[in-house]
Amino acid sequence: MPKGSRTEREPTILSYEEVRQRCASGRPSLLLGNGFSIACDEVFTYRSLYEAAVRAGLSSRAQEVFQRLGTNNFEGVMRLLELSHWVAHTYRLVQSGNSEMLGDLETIKRALIEAIGGSHLQHPGEILEERKERAVEFLKQYRSVFTTNYDLLLYWITMNSDPPLFDDGFRYDPDDQSRLVFSFYSGDRQMFYLHGALHLYLEEGRLCKHRSGTDGLCLTDLIRESLDRGQYPLFVAEASAGQKLRQISESTYLTRCRIEFISLKGSLVILGHSLGEADGHILDAIIRNRRLSNLYVGLHGDPESPSNQVTQATARRLRVQRAQLAQQYPLEVYFYDSETARVWDDYAS
Repeated sequence: MPKGSRTEREPTILSYEEVRQRCASGRPSLLLGNGFSIACDEVFTYRSLYEAAVRAGLSSRAQEVFQRLGTNNFEGVMRLLELSHWVAHTYRLVQSGNSEMLGDLETIKRALIEAIGGSHLQHPGEILEERKERAVEFLKQYRSVFTTNYDLLLYWITMNSDPPLFDDGFRYDPDDQSRLVFSFYSGDRQMFYLHGALHLYLEEGRLCKHRSGTDGLCLTDLIRESLDRGQYPLFVAEASAGQKLRQISESTYLTRCRIEFISLKGSLVILGHSLGEADGHILDAIIRNRRLSNLYVGLHGDPESPSNQVTQATARRLRVQRAQLAQQYPLEVYFYDSETARVWDDYAS
């Protein structure tokens, strides 16, 4: 390929305002990753969650795996344990389909859920009102919002306007007005939890949503009470994209969210998501959705950092794979400085 070709040139890093202007003629959709939550409060960083998981009883053996990898990335450790079990089983080092590695894998998943529930901000009042208002203004630009986050921030923010900014599909159960159940979507803006969330849970075969005000308890108290009863939230925390996809297929709600994501058209803006290997099912959906024509990927910090270089390489690969699959439906990929989006503040941090 000639020097100076598109793939060899350094990518132009747009500002968020430039992204907004480019999307002004349509109704873009938004995909949020953990960077959205971390920008609000560092309690949502992997390091903070790991420390909370240790306090929640993460086994010393599992902690050694984290230390060996030198990472606080739960998905990376879970993926390693899953692959290690496969190798041990293939080489007949374990005699059955179960192993201590799979046991630790399940322990880590439970610890992650309990860590998020135990270390979460207590209530929306811990976020300054002007920051919530700023986040509402940011989200208003989008037709649909998809998130891979498990925390309550997006829910709190959407409920900060009257009526709620986005419809999440939950309605009062006609047979039991004390609970909200997943029913149907309506309205102009809709919200989807691609991997579940802390406030979603199964009861009597139906997907329900915790709501504030029940018995005078705040939402985080309700979630912790449920955890104490052994009632875990709808939560996709598998090690690999394949396993995540299998778990998604077992849930009517998560399947609906995936269908909506696959059906996107026009432009998709990605904020706070690294396009990691563990979310390969999301990347595959982007590749295969011929109606999705523009992808705007947010980069946090130095574009030349190793993590941003990996994200950029992944995004460019999506463009190439789309061209190989359907050349007449190209995917244009752009990068922007996510800090200029100023989601929570009126100034760039």
